[in-house]
Amino acid sequence: MTVRSLLEEVSKAAEIAASNRHRFMVILCSKELNDRVVKIAKRIYKKHRKRMNEDNLLIAGRSDFLDITRKYFEGEFLHYKDSPKVLGQTYSSLLIDFTEGFHPNDLGIIVETIKEGGIIIAFSPPIEQWENLKSRWHEELVSEPYTVEDVTGRFFARFMRRTLQAEGIIIFDADRRKIIKHYEFEPKEISREEIVIPEDIEIKRKLYKLCATQDQVRVLQVFERFFDRKRERKAVVITADRGRGKTAILGIATPYIISRMERLLKRPVRIMVVAPTPQAVQTYFRFLLKAMVRQGMTKYFAKETNGLITVVNSKYARVEYVVPRRAMLEKDTADVIIVDEAAGIDVPVLLKITEGVRYMIFSTTIHGYEGTGRGFAIRFLKRLESDETVEIERIHMEEPIRYGKGDPIEKWLYDVLLLDAQPAELDDEDVEAIKQGKLEFREVDKDALVNDEKLLREFFGIYVLAHYRNRPSDLAILLDMPNHLPFIVTVNGKPVCSLHIAVEGNLDDETIEKIKEGYKPKGQIIPDLMLKHYWDFEFPKLVGARVVRIATHPSVMDMGIGSFALAKIVEWAYGRDMDWVGSGFGVSPELLRFWAKNHFTPVHITPQRNEVSGEHTLIVLRALKYDVEDVVEKLNSEFTRRLIEYLADELSDLETETAVLLLRSLRRSFEIPSPRFGKVERRRMSKYFQGMSLYEYVSDIIRPLVRYYYSRTDRDELEEVEEEVLIGKCLQLKHWSELPGEGYKKYRTLLNAVKKVWRWYYGED
Repeated sequence: MTVRSLLEEVSKAAEIAASNRHRFMVILCSKELNDRVVKIAKRIYKKHRKRMNEDNLLIAGRSDFLDITRKYFEGEFLHYKDSPKVLGQTYSSLLIDFTEGFHPNDLGIIVETIKEGGIIIAFSPPIEQWENLKSRWHEELVSEPYTVEDVTGRFFARFMRRTLQAEGIIIFDADRRKIIKHYEFEPKEISREEIVIPEDIEIKRKLYKLCATQDQVRVLQVFERFFDRKRERKAVVITADRGRGKTAILGIATPYIISRMERLLKRPVRIMVVAPTPQAVQTYFRFLLKAMVRQGMTKYFAKETNGLITVVNSKYARVEYVVPRRAMLEKDTADVIIVDEAAGIDVPVLLKITEGVRYMIFSTTIHGYEGTGRGFAIRFLKRLESDETVEIERIHMEEPIRYGKGDPIEKWLYDVLLLDAQPAELDDEDVEAIKQGKLEFREVDKDALVNDEKLLREFFGIYVLAHYRNRPSDLAILLDMPNHLPFIVTVNGKPVCSLHIAVEGNLDDETIEKIKEGYKPKGQIIPDLMLKHYWDFEFPKLVGARVVRIATHPSVMDMGIGSFALAKIVEWAYGRDMDWVGSGFGVSPELLRFWAKNHFTPVHITPQRNEVSGEHTLIVLRALKYDVEDVVEKLNSEFTRRLIEYLADELSDLETETAVLLLRSLRRSFEIPSPRFGKVERRRMSKYFQGMSLYEYVSDIIRPLVRYYYSRTDRDELEEVEEEVLIGKCLQLKHWSELPGEGYKKYRTLLNAVKKVWRWYYGED
């Protein structure tokens, strides 16, 4: 078979794809990337470019791939490490490097930039090599003491198996000049809904004409009603699969929102745009600028930071991108808060960002690599809906922007990266079995998992619908890395809890010496932190199981399944003579209570909030041996000593409820100087207790007393609200307005708490 036959097949595929507003792919397989194979790609692309009458080509891969293709192609050359830069961009065609595998996250980002009618030409090793393909990406991730030789390429093997079964793809063996897989596609739905702009509209028709789909038109119609509602606070929630234009429509709608708000406020409007990264909102700003011109707001200044638009200023409004951490502190300065990719932001952070805000707009991806929109709905929207002052309008967008519905390449991408995985359907019988404790726990053989598509999808479907921000690389790490293991809890054979465990530790002296000098070991999260923050040189030699992920089926949460799973993991680790079980997570009161209930002890917290998610990461440990119990107690004691200091500084904005739970976790008292109070100090405190003085006049006495109180395990118990006020005021130095309680009650609560601490200190009844 000749290349001519391949070109004929490509022409047929291009015609079918164009008529359906879809994309298609050609994979060229060869033992080596050489000029001969690249020239075949050049002939394919040249023929296709004439058909599309466009020359907007993206070339993506590693350095050596970019070097050889640069000799034959003109276009935008993108190294894989820079893939986030093309988020929101659109290209007519793509050349992509599969010769040494690829990073799963890069694949998802890059392929989705290609529009309808576009061709994707991929360069691949021979088909049989995918069965145990090990890439440079594997080398970068494999944890000590393992090497890439210990890696099993299950992810890539499945990738090619699913690709061979997918529609819309041609696979050509360039060495044997043979088509391995012919183009197949059967259209199943109308690819594009006709765009109809309503007649009776308040938003300018010019803005409606920026819409690329009828779904976007419907979203603008929602904003027509945004200011006409009865309740004081209003929210719009937009959900969609990836690439549906939700970010763009926010930019299109914003000038109208500005115009309405300006009339209400009689001053320039302040709009805060919050997202996990500035890259995520570049599409928003591009459409905002287009829409402002159409709205008549032609004079504006767009500020860029590192080539990314972050602020748009005009006499009408200031629209500014803000990271979640900063948004929590500055939310009160905004008239409208727009949160894009809300599922990528921790729920307690979202709640803090939107607390008391009158106008809120949320958009989030249901499937894709930014996060999981249904987890956002389950955990955040339910709490927002419980606020009777908030009126919420939801809208879901289904139609893709860059290509038509039913696109086979999107279907292939979602399949190979498990972006659309769904958990098992549970019925009443399953729920009743859970109530009766009929749960089964087991480690899942990874070969069996990757070969059982139903089980694999149900396993990962729980993550997709739970509260984790998922990435395609998570699947590859679990399947391929030798120290990463899957476990499940099932009921009636259906997965109801998925666990991802990483075995850590067992580091040798040489590696420990390197870590002392600043080396960051790959995958050894907890041993690395314990060495670098506590200078415990023996801890990395211990062996432990880190719970990377634990997620319960959303339909049966709060039924004890997670606790059952953790207990079984502890049993499993103990049976393998491990020393500890631990985890790291974005801390919240809800999660901290869960881990504390299961006998895990806090040992480390990041003083700074994560810039992207806005959360503090907490490390917890549970010892499995008596001597390790002593180690954990010492770590917890030192952690608590540091925590008390951090609360007045970097952790002053930590949720006080979380601070209370952390300080309650103290397992062993630590030594700090006990405060000494003379006659004058006692008289001053007596006046305070009698109500004849204020806290502000005795805070110099109370603060060291409270610090000492929390250094001891033999302290008297306080009511939770008393502790919240005591810690919030005396350790976090918060303003009275930030403390729980109304009016004079919070002053009385603090007074009662201080009295109890004073009596405890002096041993008085």
